[in-house]
Amino acid sequence: MKIIKLLVLYIIIFFSNLIVNAQKSDDFYLQKAGFTKTVLKTKNDTIVFLTSVSNSNNAKPTILFVQGSLPLPVIFYDQESANSTIPFSIKEYINKFNFVIVARKGIPLIGSYDRDSQGYVNEKAEIPKEYTQNNNLYYRVSQVKSVLNYLHKDKRVKKDSIFVIGHSEGYRVAARLAEDNKKITKLVCMSADPFNRISESIMRERIKSFETKNDTSNQLEINELINDYKNIPSSKIKYKTNIGFNNWLSYNENLSYESLRKFKKPLLIVYGTADIGSIHNDLIPFLLSGNNVNLKAYPNYGHNYEKKEFDVNGKPTEDSYHWDEVFKDVINWLTS
Repeated sequence: MKIIKLLVLYIIIFFSNLIVNAQKSDDFYLQKAGFTKTVLKTKNDTIVFLTSVSNSNNAKPTILFVQGSLPLPVIFYDQESANSTIPFSIKEYINKFNFVIVARKGIPLIGSYDRDSQGYVNEKAEIPKEYTQNNNLYYRVSQVKSVLNYLHKDKRVKKDSIFVIGHSEGYRVAARLAEDNKKITKLVCMSADPFNRISESIMRERIKSFETKNDTSNQLEINELINDYKNIPSSKIKYKTNIGFNNWLSYNENLSYESLRKFKKPLLIVYGTADIGSIHNDLIPFLLSGNNVNLKAYPNYGHNYEKKEFDVNGKPTEDSYHWDEVFKDVINWLTS
């Protein structure tokens, strides 16, 4: 009998905790993470973005961070904390800068570290259709551009100090956004190929071919990738109703460096030399002429500025991460 009572009590406590957690609103986690939410309604869209909260109400320089490709919420929580998906610490900078991040279409604003850190799926274990339909370069550029235009009119934002930082897929979004865009004061593109995704895949195949005694299969794969790029005009017609193809198409028919050529203000390209997908950034001086272009390469750092570490015997240990170090350098460049 005593066991049954204990079991009932446990069940009551368990479901009480679920109810309490369920009752915690988005605002609770936003406040805990140090952000406020803005719902921006345009003629054809509803866009949600977050802005950091600080102790100062004065107009400040503003950093619009464009994140990468995964269907992630923009705020993650666990039992102890709530944080944004901005990958670097902003605590020491929030009284000097506004930080802005745009929510991905169709993905909940708030997510759990345990449940959603690898990408959000709904109760059917599927990525929401609204996300998939809008998961392409053209929508993302339109979405971020609307936020940029809003910020340019916001009294809390210094109009002569609006900075855009794009990482990974966000590199490509930021590059396209920046074409002839006079509202962006300085632009930072991080960790992606300056051509397109096909070019990145070709580089990966070529590097793999150096490791084999017979690279015939790698060359066949490269030939197919080149043909995929050459056949984009006909593929656009053949697969125009395929939602998944639209994502592939949008990030391959556009070459990021061509967009960057149209941006005449200061530009910083940042990448780790251990990130295969960023290798072509070494060619930026040949692709982009002009004194507005700056390169910052980090030896031995990967896509997220992680570094392989080894013990005294040469055995791999846990990677070290250097996002904060890299971002400090970015801040110094933005303010110089």
